[in-house]
Amino acid sequence: MKGLFGGLFALLGTGRGRAQGTAGAGGAEPGFDPEQLKAMIAYPVEVVDGAKALARWEQLRAQGKGYPVVVGDADAMSFFAEAASFDDREDPQAILARASGLAWPQAMYDARRREREAFAAEYAPGDIEEEVEADVGEWPATVADGPELTTSEDILTGKPYRPCFIVIFPARHGWEVPAYANWGGWNANPEPALHVAALKSWHERYGAELVGMSGDVMNLRIAGRPATREEALRLAREHYAYCADIVDQGVGTLSALAATYLKSRWWFFWWD
Repeated sequence: MKGLFGGLFALLGTGRGRAQGTAGAGGAEPGFDPEQLKAMIAYPVEVVDGAKALARWEQLRAQGKGYPVVVGDADAMSFFAEAASFDDREDPQAILARASGLAWPQAMYDARRREREAFAAEYAPGDIEEEVEADVGEWPATVADGPELTTSEDILTGKPYRPCFIVIFPARHGWEVPAYANWGGWNANPEPALHVAALKSWHERYGAELVGMSGDVMNLRIAGRPATREEALRLAREHYAYCADIVDQGVGTLSALAATYLKSRWWFFWWD
């Protein structure tokens, strides 16, 4: 599973206490009561063995009673409970309405440009490093398998979370979930409306379905791959604007990322 993403997975599993942490992986999590954690979320929650999380997700998805997302372990559940409790939490319908007016991916490029302009205005020219574009690199001769569903297991050991939590959001489509979860808007992680616009566009173009989402990781399963290297590279540039860490702290070049899109049925995102 690790392949080209091995360095990124090492970062994910080292010294991090959020959603993809390692405490309790492969066994019951000490100090956490699953029923108490379930009560902290306003939406229905199922508790499963992480090894069976994808199968149960598929069953819940087929039932059509809300949209299920594999969020992971107790740390991930705590993250979602905290996000749901924010006083300035925006109404999900307002987020969805705002997202409907965004042209993807231009909205993401514009947001990153505004971030750079704001950063440049705050600091003197000599105090900040010059912006560096992602390296395109050479097309790899071989392509290792990329990650699939990662939110159901410890990212380093591969051991399933026990327990693993699935939250069922009151949404018809996966692209609506970031609005209901109030997910995004910290560090380089885009704000919720941008996530909604991105996931909707990728669903329409590639049949992308949201399967896993923890505190800082997203797993999408794809029905259709890019048809050519050129299309895959355009998609890699789009994904880099959305989530630079998958290149800068992951596969290293846009070509390496694009090559995985011609092979894999899963897309992996992580924001440091």
